[in-house]
Amino acid sequence: MDDITWKTKLAQRNQTRHSQDLVTFILIFSLLLGGWAWYFFIYTRTPDYALQQVQAAIKNHDRETFRKFVNADLLTSVAYDDLTVDLFSYDQTLTPSTKALFEKFYVLVKPTITKGMLNAFDSYIETGNWQEPEAVSLLKGQQLGIDFDEFLERSQLRNTSFREITDIKKDGKTATALVAIREDYTQADFTLQVQLEADENGRWQIAYIKNYQEFLQTVGQLQNKDVAVYIAVTQKIVSDYNNLFLQQQSKFKNLTARKTTSLTDKQRIQVREFIESDIIPAIEGRDRKLQDVIVPPGAQHLHDLRLQTDELSINAWKNFAIGLTENDTTLLETAETLHKRSLEVDQKVADIIKHTAIAKSIPNIP
Repeated sequence: MDDITWKTKLAQRNQTRHSQDLVTFILIFSLLLGGWAWYFFIYTRTPDYALQQVQAAIKNHDRETFRKFVNADLLTSVAYDDLTVDLFSYDQTLTPSTKALFEKFYVLVKPTITKGMLNAFDSYIETGNWQEPEAVSLLKGQQLGIDFDEFLERSQLRNTSFREITDIKKDGKTATALVAIREDYTQADFTLQVQLEADENGRWQIAYIKNYQEFLQTVGQLQNKDVAVYIAVTQKIVSDYNNLFLQQQSKFKNLTARKTTSLTDKQRIQVREFIESDIIPAIEGRDRKLQDVIVPPGAQHLHDLRLQTDELSINAWKNFAIGLTENDTTLLETAETLHKRSLEVDQKVADIIKHTAIAKSIPNIP
């Protein structure tokens, strides 16, 4: 083969290779462009994408993305309605007029409570923790006539774990996602029906939970049964120590009886000795016995509250005893603050027991 023929064939071969490379490049580019277009113009406008973004937002503490794909105002509004129905739906002792008053009350405080729920959501997304309202907030304590912390507890939000999305059924501009979850106390599995809605641009948001009230009732019944068992198991402990506390209260009043405007130095010493030798050891004794109890899973929250009450009471009495004998107003103020907090937590305990006693699923608790 002469040089001219060889060079001609080599040139033809190179041209063919370049043509094939160009075709391959065009095909790859087209596929990438098509994939990009599908992702940004089709997939990002699907319910599945919205749900994935919500999961990623929670994992990455991205509040802005969470709010973009969750209609938080509607979600909390519908959840609030379901929750408030559950709060007194079992109470057969309420008259129609009293129920009507409750309904009006919950309508009245709804804007404040739902705003608090939104703030709690934001805080959880950003930090991964559920934080209590600030001291200046109307939701702190029971200033509104409702315990916001217990309201959140009954929402089951803080003790529910996501498992998986099992199915998504789309119907026009609405869709229902079946989301498998687990309630952490009782380990009960449940499937939420999460409603999604598309806006005019085809972007999807979580709107509300269709069967949230059913979830509350299902889990609530399981927890109520466990609470009933726990109350029965601890009834003697609580009763015995309540009687002891009443006796100590009577002696405390005698020791602090005044003939003048203030206690004498001798009285202060006697009171401190009584607190340190009798009152504090009694609370510690109750606490130890409660800690030895085998707690049914659904009663864990109630158990924790009782232990919290004991801890607050012990610290309150310690500060009071030292502050009394040393005339330290700072310690006395601390003692008063701890005492008030202890009473608030104790009220939570009483509310849970009352709520359990009137639940349909179990008989009244004596």
